[in-house]
Parts: sequence; C-alpha cells; structure tokens
Amino acid sequence: MTRQVKRPEIRKNEILNVARKFFFQKGFDQTSVQDIIDALGIAKGTFYHYFRSKTDLLDKLTDRTTNEIYVSLKPIVESDMTATDKFNKIFKAASAVTMVNIDVFVVIIKVLFKDENTIIREKMHRNTVKKTTPLYSTIIKQGIAEGIFDVQSPEDVAEILIQIGTNLDETVCRLFLTEREDPDHLVRTMVNKIKIYQNAIERILAAPKGSIQFYIPGEYENMVREFYKKLKEDV
Repeated sequence: MTRQVKRPEIRKNEILNVARKFFFQKGFDQTSVQDIIDALGIAKGTFYHYFRSKTDLLDKLTDRTTNEIYVSLKPIVESDMTATDKFNKIFKAASAVTMVNIDVFVVIIKVLFKDENTIIREKMHRNTVKKTTPLYSTIIKQGIAEGIFDVQSPEDVAEILIQIGTNLDETVCRLFLTEREDPDHLVRTMVNKIKIYQNAIERILAAPKGSIQFYIPGEYENMVREFYKKLKEDV
C-alpha cells in the first residue's frame, strides 16, 4: 500500500488538531507523544520533523490559536474609525463571535478550566498578551494623536489593559462554572464586573466619560443568560 504524502503544512496542522483534542480530553501532562502518533498513524520521526518536543507542540498550538485572534482584530485596528470606536468595536466583535459559536465556547470553558489544563490556559494567556499588545498600543497611540487619550508609554498601558481583560475573562468563566442555581444573581454579578472594567479602561486611558461603551444594556445580559442555559443543558 502506497503511503500518502501530504504537504508539510497540512500534516503539521493535522498533528496540531489531534494534539488539541487529546490535550482537552486528557490534559497536557497526561497526553503522550505516542498517543498523538498512534491516533494519526504516523512515524515518530514524522512528529519530530515538525516539533522538537511535546512542549514545542503546545507552544505552536497556542501560537496558532492566538494568531487567529490577532487576524480577527487586525482589520478593526487598520480601519478609519476613531480610537474609541475601535476599542468599542473590538469588544463588541468578541461578544458577537462568542454568541455565534456559543456551543463551542461552552465546551472550551469547561475544558480549559480543568486543573489538568492549567498549563494550556497559562500559555494561551501569555501568547494573547504578546500577540495583541501591539494592536492595542496602535489604537492608544491613535487616541493620543486625536487628543482623546492622555497616557504615558502606550505599550505598557496596552499590556495592562489586556492583562486586566484576561483576568476578567477568567473570573467570568469561573462564575459560569460555579453559579448553577440563580441566573439572576449571575447576571447582576457579571454586569457589575463588566461595568467596572469599562470604567477602569476609561480612567486608565484618561478618555472622556462615557466614550468607552462596549457594555450594551440588554445585549450582555442576554448573552449571560444564554451561556447559563447552555451550561445547564450540559449538566
């Protein structure tokens, strides 16, 4: 039987996709290189042709994931909108993507916040900060030029905003996973947190009050309730 030869990028992505499945199901530490090799039916040498180790594989996987986020945000940053409109658009776009892919995101939340996947979550966090900081910095520099923002060191401020946002995301995800009886309490808690984050961004950027408006009354509450409903269905 003739062995099928695939283009390098196709084979590399196949390995990444299978690794992602195993990492989510078993955890990073519990997954072996042999698991991945056996699932694909490839030689060990083929694996090591593309990846130096399992850790290198994880690095490439998280880099691919965060690059997808970067690609989705880049057109917004390069648009002709004002700086505040760009920030608002980025946050709203993230919410829209979440709602369209809500079934997938529910699974991701449940999987990523297992203790055995802490290392994956941490690597994704670091890669997200590294990849998106330049985009946020570009918007902040534009806002300074427009006279809308008043900050020193746009790069450092951009990193701080992303760090705060990532921490908020983690808090929100844990709330979804722990609050199983009172959706109204969940909605109130999360709306309060998102408002605090929105106000914090305005203050850090010294932006005009009310200019950062990614919290839309009604829309966010509906998203929270829909997430809660999906999680309950999967109990």
